[in-house]
Amino acid sequence: MDLSRNRTAATDATEEPKDALIGRTEDLRSAVEAIQGSTHVAALLLGDSGIGKSALLEAVVDELQAAVTPVRIHGSPSLANVPYGVLGPFIVGLPVQDATSQLAVLRTFWSKLEEERQASGKPLLLIVDDGHDLDESTAGILVELAAAGWAKLLVAAATRPGLPEPLLQLWFEGIAERIDLRPLSQQQTNGILERTLGSRILPNTAEVLWEASEGNPLLLSGLIDDAKSDGSLLQRNGVWLLTRPLNSHGDRLTDVVRRQLLRRSPEERQALNLIALAEPVSRELIESTVGEVPVAALIEHELIRVTPAPHPQLRLWHTIYADTLRNLISPARSLQLRQSLLRLMDSEPTSAEGLLRQVSWSLECGAEVDDRQLLRAAVLASRLFEDELARKAAALVKDPELQVAARAVTARTYFNTSDYAAARDILEADFAKGHSVAVLLTGTLMWAAVLAALGHTPAEIMDRARALLTAGERLASENPDDAEGILGATRERYATMQAMVSALAGEYPEAAGTGTEPEAGPQSPPANSLEAAFRLALESEQLLVQGKAAQAFAAASKALETAGSGHDELYVLTEFLVARAAAAVIHGGDWDAAATLLAEAAAGQGPNLISFGGGVHAAHGIILLYQGKAAQAVNTLSAALESLRLADPQQLFALTASMAFAAAAEVGAKDRAAAFLGDYEAAPRAVSRYLRILSHMAVTYGKARLGNYPGAVDELRTLGRPRGDASTAGLEFDSLSFCLALGDRNSASRLLELQPGLEGPRAAAICRYAAAVSTDLAADYLDAGKSCEDAELLGFAAMAYDGAANSFRAAGDTLRERMAMSQRKRCLDRADSVDGQEEVTETDALGLLTRRERDIVALAVRGLSDRQIAAELQVSIRTVEGHLYRSYAKLNVKGRDQLPGVSPS
Repeated sequence: MDLSRNRTAATDATEEPKDALIGRTEDLRSAVEAIQGSTHVAALLLGDSGIGKSALLEAVVDELQAAVTPVRIHGSPSLANVPYGVLGPFIVGLPVQDATSQLAVLRTFWSKLEEERQASGKPLLLIVDDGHDLDESTAGILVELAAAGWAKLLVAAATRPGLPEPLLQLWFEGIAERIDLRPLSQQQTNGILERTLGSRILPNTAEVLWEASEGNPLLLSGLIDDAKSDGSLLQRNGVWLLTRPLNSHGDRLTDVVRRQLLRRSPEERQALNLIALAEPVSRELIESTVGEVPVAALIEHELIRVTPAPHPQLRLWHTIYADTLRNLISPARSLQLRQSLLRLMDSEPTSAEGLLRQVSWSLECGAEVDDRQLLRAAVLASRLFEDELARKAAALVKDPELQVAARAVTARTYFNTSDYAAARDILEADFAKGHSVAVLLTGTLMWAAVLAALGHTPAEIMDRARALLTAGERLASENPDDAEGILGATRERYATMQAMVSALAGEYPEAAGTGTEPEAGPQSPPANSLEAAFRLALESEQLLVQGKAAQAFAAASKALETAGSGHDELYVLTEFLVARAAAAVIHGGDWDAAATLLAEAAAGQGPNLISFGGGVHAAHGIILLYQGKAAQAVNTLSAALESLRLADPQQLFALTASMAFAAAAEVGAKDRAAAFLGDYEAAPRAVSRYLRILSHMAVTYGKARLGNYPGAVDELRTLGRPRGDASTAGLEFDSLSFCLALGDRNSASRLLELQPGLEGPRAAAICRYAAAVSTDLAADYLDAGKSCEDAELLGFAAMAYDGAANSFRAAGDTLRERMAMSQRKRCLDRADSVDGQEEVTETDALGLLTRRERDIVALAVRGLSDRQIAAELQVSIRTVEGHLYRSYAKLNVKGRDQLPGVSPS
């Protein structure tokens, strides 16, 4: 996901009449047409609470205001069982004995309406909000008026319980237009956020708010207000982002939920409380506590949902309602409800979600929880990035044998938010200690990952990790019967840690700290799937350094498959491997594969998006920069940086800052470039060797773009061959691509030497441009431009077409020069546009002509007659006429005087 998606939504939203009506233009049009037309006598607007029915109703009234006499009637829950209760203001003069007579009420009501109609001289429009609260008698009166053609009806009502039977009958008979309002899509939600907050919203922030609100505008508005009030939603450097998971007990949301509860019976409220506290919870259990009728009513009104048989469970319809409702229940009342429910439960929750909710509930009301259950809940909460709950549960573990694991969970929560020093301090206290092999190994992988994040080299980490082997030997001597198993387990973990830190750094263990790589030789098979995955990740990086992008992606994908999903201790492994895979497809220029991979990575829940979303946005920004869309890249990368300031588990901040600097330099934004350079220089360098060198290249390129950096090309070439040999073709390709983009034509020949060993459409297209630079032929430049466009490398495509234009200019071919320049402009326009779509101009169509057609048009532009052109090209006059006729059609002109570059006589 990138910021351009938000800007697209804003473009669509400008056509909307009001913020509240974003995404409702079609509904508005349908309702207005129904009222204005002769086929329908009513428009019925139905939807969930907060979905925007009243706002749409008012928009329809605004549209029709000048053509109708509006009369407002408002449904009321207190009058829902009082016949004609809501018509009281219109029938005040009716005698008491006639108050229940439909005919008398109809005559009096109609008399009042007729007075208003005659005063305005316009048709009547009866406007009913909260139509679900109308009594049947009033609904019958309204239907009588509409059916007789005396008035049109505009009614808004909740889908559940729905419309009174008489109004619903209008729809059954086909004389009412029913419009069901659906939840907002993610793009429509983005439009509301842009109107509310501004255009620069971190995409993962928009996604979290959309998921939490479930497309409900009222809930969305409440979430935004509450998040701004409690500091969860902040604007940093012009970018709106979430600093922590949303809380669900702000004033706005609490008010919404409280108003919902006021409409429910005491039994229904008790059921809602129990379900919110225990969800997912057995339907049978809740019904045995409160009865079947309240549960059925809540299901019918879509306040709760039920999972299918054979073991139906209940949960609140809106997740945000459940969170808010729990905060409305006092601890004493919560404890009372818990005790009443536990008496009926015959087992612990079987699902992870159920366990987490039960433990959380117990902690909220001060109930005792078993240590092992606390630890299980802490692990689950940390994996779901519910850090506060994880720390709270872990801190309550009392068993000394389990406290080591509990502290490791706490360290994990600090890792979630990139507080590596705090995580290290916790893990260091327990490292290489313990009286059992399980305790001894607890937290060791996280310990190594934390040290890597703090900048320690693989050699340093593994030297300190020898303490684990020593501890294993001590434990083995104390337990001679289990000595073999203890030594095997500690050595296996040491090997896995070594594979991990080597993969993180992108260096072979033997090469750590030496700057050289070993010759390929036999390796012992990996002892477990984690070690195998890390070896594959390291292989992926080495292949990437060698320019084998496709093979690197395959290795990273295999690593993901090998690792599986059971790595509890190193839960960040998946994101680490995804980052490796993303580096491969971005280097290779396989944008479709990159889009699929990043979409899958961004498909997590809200807290996960907050922790890892910055890396996804950084990848999108780098893709935009490589594609030549520098202006978009600046915005996307700057937003990613703000996210990475909060959480950067993959240590991508320095890389992102360097790419943002290069993009800002590309568009000449010197102040922003200086800020990005400051961010890069202040940040710890990327852990991975490939990303570290790539970051340096981007900074060097950016400095050259800003000027006064004469040694940039030499520096880039050195970075591409850090050991001075040809074993780093991938790095050298990156460096030479930067050189070529800076206009260094001497880099072309070396790129062509590397081409046979490079993989991916990006390398193929850039090497095609390098070949054109080497020959300096216009035809080669045009072919290169087409190849670069096909690969979506618009910057290089524009350079290729510029080279073609220069060649045509030198040959005096002005028509083809204009054609090449128009193609260059098209590429630059696409690069600068938000959606990547260029506006086709008249001269752009020259590219549609065949080579012979361009030759004939060029001569026609010079003023030659058909006969002279035929003689010049040694073809028949009929051939010239045919080519010109087809050319006129392609260029959308009527004749020779309208050809591009020809002034009318």
